[in-house]
Amino acid sequence: MDGYTFRLERPDDYAAVEAVTREAFWNVYKPGCDEHYILHTMRGDPAVIEELNYVCEAPNGEICGHIFYTRTKVVSEDQIVYPVISFGPISVHPACQRLGIGSNLIRISLDKAKEMQFSGVLITGNPQYYHRFGFRQAADYGIVADDGSSFSELMAVELMEHTFASVHGRIWFCQQFSQIDPDALSRFDEQFPPKARMKLQGQLS
Repeated sequence: MDGYTFRLERPDDYAAVEAVTREAFWNVYKPGCDEHYILHTMRGDPAVIEELNYVCEAPNGEICGHIFYTRTKVVSEDQIVYPVISFGPISVHPACQRLGIGSNLIRISLDKAKEMQFSGVLITGNPQYYHRFGFRQAADYGIVADDGSSFSELMAVELMEHTFASVHGRIWFCQQFSQIDPDALSRFDEQFPPKARMKLQGQLS
């Protein structure tokens, strides 16, 4: 990683971060993407943990990677609320992938989250990738999705010993991740260079 710098995101990085995120996610999970718009709409939201949002600068000074953290919660059947945190999207520009940038962003930010005494992290993602960072299926801790379902892509890692020993219930991520205005997204996307939305094999929708 010679020449690559990892540091906290600044307000003057926002536009570059959104552009990198768009490049990283375009046509990956569906035609086009909305991850860059989610970042934009959540700027200044109290759920965002700015102290954990890191960027990676390439040797030429351009932003090539980013990780985004939010506060979330697990709610038990008897309505006890357990505060936890989550990260995502995590973005690496396609031209800079497979260099270890994403792994470094995760390790650096998890270390910082532990230093800040956050108890644990819940995410959705590829188990084969995230197991290397200590993530396990959330169901192992009695944590399921907000609809009560359990699947291998929903994962958790304890930052403090036995964090999830008494935490059981449904995870509720920030509503901005699922409640997206398609018209507002379309208008926002007009400020970026045109890209073709394509339906590709392996997309989720």
